[in-house]
Order: sequence, then C-alpha cells, then structure tokens
Amino acid sequence: MKKRLIFVNNNLHSGGIQKSLLSLLSHIKGQYAVTLLLMSDTGEYKAQLPKGIQVLHCSPILRILGMSQKELWRENRLLFCIRSLFAALCRITGNSLLLRILSHAQKRLGPYDVAISCMHSEPPRVFYGGTNEIVLYRIRAAKKIAMVHADVLHNGSCTAATGKLYGQFDQIIACSKGCREQFVKAFPDLRDRVSVVSNFHRFHEIRALASQNPIAYPRDQIHVITVARLSKEKGIERALDAVRACVDAGIPIQYHIVGDGAGRQALQKRAAQLGLAGRVTFYGMQQNPYRFMKQADLFLLPSYHEAAPLVFTEAKCLGVPILATRTASVQEMILDDRAGWVCENTTAAIVHSLQEICFHREALQEKREGLSLKTYHNGEAIRQWNAVMKEQEI
Repeated sequence: MKKRLIFVNNNLHSGGIQKSLLSLLSHIKGQYAVTLLLMSDTGEYKAQLPKGIQVLHCSPILRILGMSQKELWRENRLLFCIRSLFAALCRITGNSLLLRILSHAQKRLGPYDVAISCMHSEPPRVFYGGTNEIVLYRIRAAKKIAMVHADVLHNGSCTAATGKLYGQFDQIIACSKGCREQFVKAFPDLRDRVSVVSNFHRFHEIRALASQNPIAYPRDQIHVITVARLSKEKGIERALDAVRACVDAGIPIQYHIVGDGAGRQALQKRAAQLGLAGRVTFYGMQQNPYRFMKQADLFLLPSYHEAAPLVFTEAKCLGVPILATRTASVQEMILDDRAGWVCENTTAAIVHSLQEICFHREALQEKREGLSLKTYHNGEAIRQWNAVMKEQEI
C-alpha cells in the first residue's frame, strides 16, 4: 500500500512556495497517495496541478488566510471584514493564539502517514500562514513535517512562540543549506530535526517556455533583468539607484523588471524621479517570465533577505549570470556554482558591483559560457526527499 501524504498550503497563486510545491508533486505523484489541503482554491497555478492529486478545501472561514484583502473585497465582504478584524487584533496580540484558534475551524482529517505544512511561520504581527497550526492540531498523522522557505533569523519570525511551535514537529525541512544554518542559529535546540531538501524545478518546462518567442534585446546595450514580487524585502529601489549610477557613468544599460506587487507604484514613481524613463521597463506579472530572461545579460536580485530563491536556479538553467546581495543561500547557489557575483547587502555595494560588471562585459560572457556547459536537474533534491521519507518510515 502506498504511503499516504497530505500537504497543507494556503493557495495556488504565483509564488516560490507554490511553484516549488507543484514541482515536488509532479515528481512524487504515483509514488504516494497524495492529498493537497488548500485554504483557498484560488491562484494562477491551479491549471498546473498534477493529475492524480486529491484536492481538499479547508473550512470556508479559513479562506481569510488563503486570500488577500483585495480578493476578499471583490468576492466576500463579510470575510473581508472578518479578516480586517483579525489583522488588527494580530497587530495588538500577535498571531500565535489567533492562528491556533482559527485552526479549529478545520474539521479533523486523517489518518495519514505523513502530514506536511508547506508554509513557514510569519512574524508575530503578520496575519498570514496557519498551515503549521492546521497540521499540528487538526490532522491525524503518524509523522508531521514543517517546510521552511525563509531566513527565519532575519524575517522577524525568530520568537519563542515560533520555536515552541516548530518544536512540536517531528522534522523540519529547509530549502537550502543556508536556510538550514539560519534556522539552527534561530532555534539551536531543534538542530537535530532539521534536514535540507532543495527546491524542485521543472527544468524541461522552463527551457521550453524560454524558447517561446524570447525577447530579442538590442546587443548594443547591457540588459539587466529582475524577476520578483515587487515588495519591500526585494530591495528593488536599490537596483534603481544602481541603474542611475550606471547611466551617469556612461554605461548603456537597460533594466527590465518582471513582476507585480504592492510596491510597484512606488517603484515606478522612484524610477521617474531618478529620470530613468527609457532606461527602466516594468512588465508586470507575466505568465512566461522565462522569455524575458533568456537573452538578458545579467540577472539582478538586490534583496534585503532571502532563503533560496527559485529564480536563481531558473536563471542558471537559462545560462544567465547572476548578481545578488549577500543573503542566506548565495554561497551555495551562486559562488560555489560559479554562476555570478555576490555583493554586500548595501546600496553602495550594489552600485559598485553593477558598474564593475558592466565595465567588464567579457566577464559576463565568460560566466554565460560556463553556465551553458552545465546541466541542471533534480537529482540532488530527489535524493534528499527520499532520505527524509525513509526517516519517516513507521
């Protein structure tokens, strides 16, 4: 009999956690009897859900954890008001007790062999998450696992309450070595429970999509691209400052930004203030970002903190060198792989590094040629996953 697994996630919107989850499910379907429990049956990735996965939906009230305020305003004004109230309470009391209370709206499920929470716990004042609480308190399973896709030491979630919550899991899966190191620094008592399972990718699909009408950039300019959610932690305003400095230095640079988010309007305003009209293009959310990436000269991610961005591996897979600020996993994902450059996490360092790279285009070409000789696959991630499942045998 196949081992019964249940994964719990908030939704199937475009995001790193969702993308990695779908890639994982694509690789393990058929090996296990897999159930996916969603707080909200919404998101751009619904059509990509592999066949053969049983999908369950949480209690309707839990949609407030799987949908944004904007979505709820359009769909259900009552849930919008309830979510607004909980968000306000969260800023006063923290999210620990509120999420535990809300989890009891979900009927008990099970039994399963392994229950897996796909989302990490958020900072105390953020009304988000809840998958850890559902797995711990509402699912009957022989073993329970929490996935961590964040630098918990720097994202604000390193609290005693969070450590206590993770301490109730049999195992924690970090998405990179660097992510694991940060988690262990935050919660050293849980060191022996933390394993690494790298993010899964659908490499064949990435390459195929990149070849569908790829953007042909003029070769007399240097084309830098960022693909990211436009939110504060991504630090894109620092990239705009760096592009301005490059223009002032006489560098023929073009900056392409693919993605959307709450910070888009402010970033567009900042680009205008810097006089970057004609130098910076905002493309918004794209179903196929890879066609924008394939022929870019450099991928830039100026984040304040990151775990293990899927887009690093996607860029490498497409042969695009990377410049990134120093965050949790850049050593293993960029430097050890000789895939690009890492600078200190300051605006001045981003400016200096981007200018140096642009002034030495031969180095960009060498990196691109080196990446073209490499083959990226899920072999290591599969080995790591199988090891974790073997540890959970009952």
